[in-house]
Amino acid sequence: MLTKEQLAAYEESGFIRSIPILSAEEVHYYRAEVEKTRDAIGSRIARLDSLHLFFQWAWDLSIHPRLLAALEQIIGPNIVLKSTRIIYKHGGSAAYVGWHQDGITERLEDPRAPAVWLTLTAATVENGCLRVVPRSHALGLLAHDSSPDLEPLAGTTSPPVKSWLHAHGDELSQRITSVSPDSDSGFDLVMRPGEMSIHHPVVLHGSNANRSNGPRIALSASYSTPELYNGRRPVVWARGDAPRNRYRFETIDKPPAATFEEAVNAYCAGNNRILFANA
Repeated sequence: MLTKEQLAAYEESGFIRSIPILSAEEVHYYRAEVEKTRDAIGSRIARLDSLHLFFQWAWDLSIHPRLLAALEQIIGPNIVLKSTRIIYKHGGSAAYVGWHQDGITERLEDPRAPAVWLTLTAATVENGCLRVVPRSHALGLLAHDSSPDLEPLAGTTSPPVKSWLHAHGDELSQRITSVSPDSDSGFDLVMRPGEMSIHHPVVLHGSNANRSNGPRIALSASYSTPELYNGRRPVVWARGDAPRNRYRFETIDKPPAATFEEAVNAYCAGNNRILFANA
């Protein structure tokens, strides 16, 4: 799926963009599922983590064959899916994501642990598309600060998820860092619906506010070769035939089988992080 030029760009600049993954019909289907799920959990939601562990559609989207085919050229034949997030940046929302590096959490600088951004709406400068700082992965891991403390969302009426509903100004990053004045300026990853970008775990990236009238919706997900995963949580074995018993972590091999209503109830009863944009 990826050309030699694209693979060279990933190595040199730290990202690849505009990889066609979903058909128009698939974009329509997955966006409808996002809207249905978001409406059931909370219409103000701006981010939903780990939906792939609860909803069949999110599982299917996260391990889409064309998505994995592209990643295989970077990661190799064995791929684990570590985490997913559905980002729903509301039209007119001031919410933004500060500059950060995904690899800071696990102290990973290896290019075989990338993240993807798969668009379900057009990603434009106006609606706050993903931005990267080209070649910033060459800087190595930078010091990050934690975002401001999160406060419970006022007026929450659903006790099972109250502690996980937050309103915290406009910042949607959990950890943020600054960009050196000597670095290249941010590059906007403008893409059409159904296209995907791949970025290096150390490349600096973020996004601006959505100044358009419509939402900007995308799947953000992190993957790696099994050898690089050292977390404690079970991960989805997305692709490959390597013996599982050589690794110390648990793997998930089957998609969720719950009904939609059961999945919503289980998700809301769990401790998955849910971030809210401003009203």
